Amino acid sequence: MRAWDVGYDRLPREYRMRRSRMHAFLWVIGLSTFSLLGGMLTADDLPASFSYPFSIAWVALMGWLFYATLRSSTTVDIKTIHVRGIVRRRRLVWADVQDIRAEATYAEGDSASVVVYVYGRDGRRALLPFVDDLHVDVGRELAMLTADWQELRGADWSPDAEAAVLIRRRRARRRALGVGFTSVALAAIPLLALIVLRFSVDMPGWLKSVLHPLVILSVVPLLFALTAIGSYRRQLRNG
Repeated sequence: MRAWDVGYDRLPREYRMRRSRMHAFLWVIGLSTFSLLGGMLTADDLPASFSYPFSIAWVALMGWLFYATLRSSTTVDIKTIHVRGIVRRRRLVWADVQDIRAEATYAEGDSASVVVYVYGRDGRRALLPFVDDLHVDVGRELAMLTADWQELRGADWSPDAEAAVLIRRRRARRRALGVGFTSVALAAIPLLALIVLRFSVDMPGWLKSVLHPLVILSVVPLLFALTAIGSYRRQLRNG
């Protein structure tokens, strides 16, 4: 099937970092590297045997990060979606795609607040680089991607029931982890207050033992496990 046979003369499409953001990214890397290495190389208490190898390694790491980010992209053609991230690549043929979704993130500052994921037959999701609200009109591009998928996945395509189960479980797992981390963050202040209270107020010995820092800190993984597991089971039960 050719692109023009189905009206897809807009394929292939490629999504990359905007040039303006590319320049800003380069400035951030350059200034942070300059300030870090400037302070390190002029410090009197750091031996050259440490500062020089570290400086070389840091410059190499930042150079690789910039290069890998520039090469990251999302490419859509009549056969596949090519996802090229910083550290890995993924290629999904249209028939294997189970869903394409725009999802909100917990971004702060100059970061994307809405990104797009594609879900494969294995239940895993892949972030589509630069298909976000910083680079494109997400609603428009999502509609185009969905139309591409519906047209090119084949007339005999049907949802994979096993993939749907895997997607639901993975989504429930991600949300459960978020609930667990949130509960730990909310409990951090009262737990720290109990530790401070132990050292600032006279109390019976048994109560001091109960409020020992190691005992209180042991509550953290227990709280995380209980809230995460409870959230995961509740989501699976509610479908």
